Amino acid sequence: MSKQWVQITVIWAMVAASGLAALLLLSGETRLTTFGAIAAASIALVSLEHLMSSKSKDTVRQQVYVTAGTLFLLGLFTLISLAS
Repeated sequence: MSKQWVQITVIWAMVAASGLAALLLLSGETRLTTFGAIAAASIALVSLEHLMSSKSKDTVRQQVYVTAGTLFLLGLFTLISLAS
């Protein structure tokens, strides 16, 4: 597994953990607002990592993977939230 995939997986794990915490601890509009903040934070985190490392290789690919995984996870949490 390359370093890129380790970073992507770590960000996905943080999104899953924080999304689950929001799902269990928050309710209503606050929960959905928090999901949006989590999505923004994950995209900002991968962008910040590339700024700090000054490496441009695979930047867009990594951002796309992080964003797609984040939207998938938060979409699942949103569906669960709306169903309950």
